[in-house]
Amino acid sequence: MLTECPKDIPELPGVYHFRSKEEILYIGKAKNLKKRIRSYFTAKNTKKEELILEQSSSVDYTVTESEIEALILEENEIKENQPRYNISLKDDKRYPYIKVTLQDDYPIVFYTRKLETDGSIYFGPFTNVQAVRRSLKTIKKIFPIRTCRGKKLPDKVCLDYHIGNCIAPCIGKVSKEEYRGLVEEVVDFLRGRSEKIEKIIEEKMWSASEKLDFEKAAIYRNQLMSLRDLSKKQRMVLKDNVSRDVIGIDVENENACAVVFQIREGKMIGKEHYFLHSIEESSIKDYLYRFLSGRYSNVSFIPEEIVLSGDIENRELFEKWFKSRIRIAKRGDLRRLIYMAEKNASLELKRELSVFPKRPAISLFALQEALALEEVPIRIEGFDISNISGADSVGSCVVFVNGIPAKKEYRKFRIKGIKGINDPAMIGEIIYRRIKRLLDEENLPDLVLIDGGKSQLSAALAAIKKLTELRIPVIALAKRFEEIHLPTGGIISLSKRSPALKLLMRIRDEAHRFALNYHKGLRKKRLSLSELDIIENIGYKRKIALIQHFGSKKRLQAASKEEIQKVKGIGKKLAEKIYTALH
Repeated sequence: MLTECPKDIPELPGVYHFRSKEEILYIGKAKNLKKRIRSYFTAKNTKKEELILEQSSSVDYTVTESEIEALILEENEIKENQPRYNISLKDDKRYPYIKVTLQDDYPIVFYTRKLETDGSIYFGPFTNVQAVRRSLKTIKKIFPIRTCRGKKLPDKVCLDYHIGNCIAPCIGKVSKEEYRGLVEEVVDFLRGRSEKIEKIIEEKMWSASEKLDFEKAAIYRNQLMSLRDLSKKQRMVLKDNVSRDVIGIDVENENACAVVFQIREGKMIGKEHYFLHSIEESSIKDYLYRFLSGRYSNVSFIPEEIVLSGDIENRELFEKWFKSRIRIAKRGDLRRLIYMAEKNASLELKRELSVFPKRPAISLFALQEALALEEVPIRIEGFDISNISGADSVGSCVVFVNGIPAKKEYRKFRIKGIKGINDPAMIGEIIYRRIKRLLDEENLPDLVLIDGGKSQLSAALAAIKKLTELRIPVIALAKRFEEIHLPTGGIISLSKRSPALKLLMRIRDEAHRFALNYHKGLRKKRLSLSELDIIENIGYKRKIALIQHFGSKKRLQAASKEEIQKVKGIGKKLAEKIYTALH
């Protein structure tokens, strides 16, 4: 656990990382690294920040030239490391993009999920693969560019040429300059500039006709007809020609859905939706911040305006990064579109949350395979203990069904039969009480997860054995190296990217959070009646710091002024006041 802020942090912009021994827990950016990191140790923290400090063993940083550089580095590192305490795009899959290989002599356009820094430009990300394929089909119909892969052109024409879908650069039917002009039209089309393309193609058609080049004129005529047919199908929603993305978002508990209306030249040309997830309930502003940096960080085209329902942190930085205006819709047509996007986001989120629990998550199948379980662990119960030096000892039980928290079924326990510091025995007690109750209800879990190692697992197995001969799968997840301890004595180490391990870590962390909150409540209730309440400038956080430092009120009373002064947040004058009050 981190208790002190490092002293050598510079007052410069950069990105900071809270780390456990084996992984990055949280990545953030700051205009002033020293002030931002210090705030974790001095300000009133959220539950997430408390968990980050408690589970971190170190904090480090990377200095950048500017705040905008820090913003970009933060996003890249979040995508690379996927820290558990950062808001994340919920889907593990890579989103599809449309790629245009502008670095080639004769570029091609195709669908990909892999982003490369090879000189190509990318459009997306998209959430609907079928929509991407439809777009590519439309491009193929309107623009007769090659579909054959590879930088080197083939030696002969293919079927596309014979049916009029390719102008055959492979046999010299078109010059390199003419072909690149056609590809630039494809890029303009993907950017939503259909009116501009229509004018260009119409001019080309009449020009070819005047030169009696009727073969080319026919090609341009077909392109023009296809573009106009497509334009008729797109709905006009705004009167101006500004290119915009209108973003609506809806939040429910730790989940959110963002819907993007893509509006080009006043017409709605597409709609995409994305799901996000956080370790705790977060605000719409927090979700929007994470969504914007994730959605627009790797694309080649960003519209002139991004329209939001409310302001966000670092708005000016995003505008500099994206080179687009971020506009807050307060009234009129834009506000109406925001309302529509939010309504769509709400419907998508409700659909996702209602459908998802009905089908086992991928992580559950991965967990079944990793642990060699007979059945998919649909119902998993996680257990943890929280106390300070044996005082106010409590236990927690959290329940996940189909990989989703079932919060109404969470249970908390006051430790009754164990005195002093003995976490394994406490685990044994709460497991005994919980399984005894579940046996009566005939509702046993498919898997029991203990926060701890070999000794905690042994205590849990012994408690279950006292009650029943039924085989209930039980494992323990140790924080050190995230090792899974099995009843056989074996140990499994899964990849940090494994969906099975991610699910176990989430359950373990939730059990820890639930136990810690219960313990804090009891401790606060007990401390509120203590002698510390009569001292000025001693708030709840300082009382907790004193008790955590000395372990008990008795040890605090026996401490000298100098020893009290060593406690974080307690200066010399306050130490003297505390000492005088206690004596």
